[in-house]
Amino acid sequence: MFRNRRNSKIRGESKNEGELYALTDLAEGERGIIIRALGGFGLVRRLAEMGLTPGVEVKLLRKGSFGGPVEIEVRSVALALGRGVASRVLVKPVKDEPHD
Repeated sequence: MFRNRRNSKIRGESKNEGELYALTDLAEGERGIIIRALGGFGLVRRLAEMGLTPGVEVKLLRKGSFGGPVEIEVRSVALALGRGVASRVLVKPVKDEPHD
């Protein structure tokens, strides 16, 4: 009944989305584009008020130990989200392009 959330992949519903990951699955320093948030109206509205809307790039700054909060950077602002809330935000990882 319980599933291991570490390294879990959530398949996109359409082919153009590719594979989606929970925000908590990103590594520290990794960037992703928000695709959607899973939750009720209140949670989605609260995330939108913080600037976490579809199409926005986020960077995972730090993961708290022992299931603590996740620190992210969005729109040049650092935010801390509880691990449960962060696991409901689906992102598509951004591949860093090599600099010449």
